[in-house]
Amino acid sequence: MPSKVVDRILPSPCPPSAEPGTILVETERVIIRRYLMSDAPALALAANHDQVASYMSDRFSSPYTTADAEEFIQRSIHDDDSAIYPHAAAILIKPGCPCNPSATEPLLVGGIGTRPLEDIFYRTWELGYYLSPLVWRQGYGTEALSAFSRWAFETWPKLHRLQAQAYENNIASQKLLQKCGFELEGRGRGAVEKNGEIMDEVRFGLLRSDLK
Repeated sequence: MPSKVVDRILPSPCPPSAEPGTILVETERVIIRRYLMSDAPALALAANHDQVASYMSDRFSSPYTTADAEEFIQRSIHDDDSAIYPHAAAILIKPGCPCNPSATEPLLVGGIGTRPLEDIFYRTWELGYYLSPLVWRQGYGTEALSAFSRWAFETWPKLHRLQAQAYENNIASQKLLQKCGFELEGRGRGAVEKNGEIMDEVRFGLLRSDLK
């Protein structure tokens, strides 16, 4: 008889609140927090770009409407695991920083989140992220990804590995991952068909021991 698969959950001595709007990570210029329903219009503005959709799976709506944003936020707020793991969070630029015209309000410019793996892979999380093209090449991706990765390892002491993938034509994302300490581990040759084009999936990993 095969043994029963146990649903393994990584414990945290200080788990973040599941309350909408909870700040998870804060850096000099960036805030990463849980979504609020009121984020929907700003999320739609950040996500509704061909340059974003072209590097995402086809589950990612394009065009990305306010209704799409509302549905996504609703699901993220009511996710059964939201109190355990950071499945989805918003990336915001602080007031007064480049690309944010407001002197008082943070600007939502993207998203980041994890998908915990199961069974024997339970100490590995998949990491995904995107930023609006309007804020590319300002260092925000590096700032957000580095801080979020370190926070995940610090908050879940038994988390051993983060992994991420990028399409072979997404050179910027590959460089970003490597800049944040992720190691190039290989590629799935011809693993992806996006917009009718077959391409490789490039795979990266970051171990707890890689952090300096």
